[in-house]
Amino acid sequence: MNVLQGFATASTTRPSNQSLGRVFETRRRALYSGGPSVSPVGFGSYRIGYAKHLGFPQSGQALELAIRKGMNLIDTSSNYGFGQAELLIGKTLGKLINEEIITRENMVIVSKVGYVQGSNLELAKAKEQQLQPFPEMIKFGDEIWHCIHPEFIFDQVERSLNRMNISTIDVYLLHNPEYMLKKFELEGIEVEKAREIFFNRLRESFLALEKLVTLGKIKSYGISSNNLGAPAEEYASVSLKKVHEIALSISDQHHFKVVQFPLNWLEISPVFYDRDEIGETTLSYALKNNIGTMINRPFNAMFNDGLIRLTRPQVKPDELQQLDEGMKIGLQNWSKLAADLERLAKEQLEDVPGYDDATLSQFVISTLAWLPGVTSVLCGARKEEYVKDVEEALARPALTRAKELLYGIYENLEFTT
Repeated sequence: MNVLQGFATASTTRPSNQSLGRVFETRRRALYSGGPSVSPVGFGSYRIGYAKHLGFPQSGQALELAIRKGMNLIDTSSNYGFGQAELLIGKTLGKLINEEIITRENMVIVSKVGYVQGSNLELAKAKEQQLQPFPEMIKFGDEIWHCIHPEFIFDQVERSLNRMNISTIDVYLLHNPEYMLKKFELEGIEVEKAREIFFNRLRESFLALEKLVTLGKIKSYGISSNNLGAPAEEYASVSLKKVHEIALSISDQHHFKVVQFPLNWLEISPVFYDRDEIGETTLSYALKNNIGTMINRPFNAMFNDGLIRLTRPQVKPDELQQLDEGMKIGLQNWSKLAADLERLAKEQLEDVPGYDDATLSQFVISTLAWLPGVTSVLCGARKEEYVKDVEEALARPALTRAKELLYGIYENLEFTT
């Protein structure tokens, strides 16, 4: 099979002349200045692949439908489905390119490096047995390893390119580099020393990524961090300003262009929490400095060491019959919470036309996608009905007061959680 050559550009991702009524296309926005334009919602591939537990074949059908409808941002990682997500993405791209539905240049492909799982873990263990280990490997246990050393980055980018059968990755992210800080915390290293080591290693990673840009393997890079924008007093917090300064220290023509982090109705720090060393929020800093933002976990909020799903449960009658009593009670509680959240959203948006019949998931998508500074919301649209639901959300009127509405929802969540 011929490798899919090319990469996305500003000109090849603009809405086409046939884009009327295609909201994934008409509402695209620039990922960064001079860069490609992306749909306000991107396809998150965390749980897709060729295995039944990864939703196959429905997840592949949903991916294809999303692309056909104009969703042109696909987010993946080397560890998603132990590599199966990248394989499925590559096959789907090839199919639609052969059918002349899209070109490679229409699509913005994002992948990540850092987690060492599946075949990559076997590779890392084999290299250790051969006394040629990947340097600076972080280990939390026999099956939980992590690495962002240049040697590992160079190895992994080739594997991701091969799995997707593409010549260039549009955006390549370091995947949760704060794992290094978490390990240092467990080892009792003083926080300032830990951060000094962390940022020094991050600079070496950035130098490697700049080399990959020069080689044409990637077009831009960044980080995906669950701790980006977290309060500075947290040991493993990651400062966007500091990360950005590292890129600037390499070159004022650096290719650090994109960040990714969680954002939802409960985890709102990147929008409202002013970090002392920045003097503004993480999201506003990104907007001011031309850094594209992709947000993940819009529907999965971490709260009091637990997970709250910000969607209505989708359980078929035959599936319901298979649940035990405990699971049925949990489902009832989830359904009640979802109804309460939906009612709260409707109260907050009661004076906004076009949202009277919106679903809970559509409220979530709209309040996040229209936030100033947010480039794209990543959704795990593993089923065709999920793709259609997101499409309907984007077809509703733009929320010019999205930040105000989000804060209003957040302030009143105590009455519904």
